[in-house]
Amino acid sequence: MFWEVVRYTPGLFALDLVLQLFRSGIPLIPGLIVREVLNELSDGSSVDGAVDTAVWLLLAFLVGAVLARLTALLFCVAVDETCEARGQGLLVRNGFSRILAAPGAQRPRHARGDLVSRLTGDSRSVSQVVVYTFMVIGAGFQAALALVVMFSIDPLVTLVVCVPMAAGGVLITIASVRIRKYHAQSREAAGDVSAFLGEMYNSVRTIQLGNAQSRVLGRFRELNESRRRRTLKSRLFTDVFLGSVWTNTSTLATGVVLVLAAQGFGSGRFTVGDLALFVVYVGWTSDFTALFSQNLALFKQSAASVKRLTDAVPGPPDELVAHRVPDVPEPERVALSRLSVTGLTHRFDGGGGVSEVDFEVARGEFVVITGRVGAGKTTLLRTVLGLLPRQAGTVTWNGTEVDELVPPLTAYTPQLPHLTSETVRDNILEGLPADRRHLDLAVHSAVLERDLSALDDGLDTLLGPKGAKLSGGQAQRVAAARMFARDPELLVFDDVSSALDVDTERQLWERLFARAGVTCLAVSHRRAAFERASRIVVLRAGRVHAVGTLADLLAGDAEMRHLWQADTRQSAMAQE
Repeated sequence: MFWEVVRYTPGLFALDLVLQLFRSGIPLIPGLIVREVLNELSDGSSVDGAVDTAVWLLLAFLVGAVLARLTALLFCVAVDETCEARGQGLLVRNGFSRILAAPGAQRPRHARGDLVSRLTGDSRSVSQVVVYTFMVIGAGFQAALALVVMFSIDPLVTLVVCVPMAAGGVLITIASVRIRKYHAQSREAAGDVSAFLGEMYNSVRTIQLGNAQSRVLGRFRELNESRRRRTLKSRLFTDVFLGSVWTNTSTLATGVVLVLAAQGFGSGRFTVGDLALFVVYVGWTSDFTALFSQNLALFKQSAASVKRLTDAVPGPPDELVAHRVPDVPEPERVALSRLSVTGLTHRFDGGGGVSEVDFEVARGEFVVITGRVGAGKTTLLRTVLGLLPRQAGTVTWNGTEVDELVPPLTAYTPQLPHLTSETVRDNILEGLPADRRHLDLAVHSAVLERDLSALDDGLDTLLGPKGAKLSGGQAQRVAAARMFARDPELLVFDDVSSALDVDTERQLWERLFARAGVTCLAVSHRRAAFERASRIVVLRAGRVHAVGTLADLLAGDAEMRHLWQADTRQSAMAQE
């Protein structure tokens, strides 16, 4: 997966690697310059003027090296951030595209807030370790050069200095399992907080009606406290423990250099300049050990993040790093002659669903699906549209089998429509060109013009989360207008009139069928829909119980008579 992230923008990562090598090589130059300066100053046989000239020249090189390193560092930071953003963007894009590719009526395995946390936080962890690896490669290049220079000066001191650094690396390796465990717990706690936040925002009215503000906030504090403890444990173990190992390793290595250098001074094989160079280079070498150990910890942490991503996103893990998301072809508009449903089946694991359903919708017909609560009406519509997977049976459009029905073939309004926090206009158009004529026609067909005149800014009124400013009936009609704006071949309603009064429902059906060539498939239990239906499909326990016109069903089917009388009683109660 990491290699595929690199291959996604190879030129950018190659530039990053070159900059890392350049940035890491430059800091070795000041050590060599300081060594020569100190050796010159400590050499009493030199002529004073010559010493001054050499020292000033070396100091000028030192300033130049510092400026070059600063420039390289600034470029490295910019390219590092860009590489990290590109890698994270690849993972987020692919993860979200996989979620969108799943059947639309299947609920994700995780809460939406947790999904957002995984797609953002965990993808960032994975991308970070790729960029950090390039930093480690640069530090490794630096350490290798430093060891070569030190080994050329004194092989024994160089080998002894490497011992504590190697021991620190082994210690970090042993602790890596716990690092991964603590990071996974920390990310899980962060996901729980995000998920609960999402639930809070989506349930503001319920919380207020239940006077549960204090209990909800108490639960929120508990989750935050759990996140704080787990994150603190992860940071304490990773940062404090690793930082202690790195610092003590560097200090111990420097102490070894001082002890061995004291012996070298007496024999004359070690100079003051050599000591200064070793002290500087030991720091750079121990930095590599620290970075390598930290990178190992990040690898363990990113493994936990990868597991969280693949657990949340459907499909094989390789698709998370696919360089090109397959294009979803726009279906061509094919005029509907006949929609045929044959043997359609979708059963839920816990029971319920529909089995072996057959019916047809011809162009210009209004087919109503009805039945008691739990009969499978909504499941049937979603399975026909492809929002739920078809376990058996076929759906054909003019005799050609189709996997899913989307605009411009169909448009769908669910019983509980989803509206966003945007304006009424944006909720209706959802990316369509702002054609005023089509927009006005959609608003008129949805019987929405009076409601718009009552809103402060009309079509430009912001609706708030989930359309909070609208009543249930208004939300249904905004969703219906969204459907009408697409001018599909087949209109699919799921009990769209459930929150409408009798007069508004009557106007909606009258305006809809005043348009020529309208074909409609609707779930309904209302008399106004029954009376206009070309044909009614009665479901019972997930199967087709009866099919026919209203007159035929009322004359010969007890189930239909029960549904008709039930709606009559509900209408009478509503009028009272």
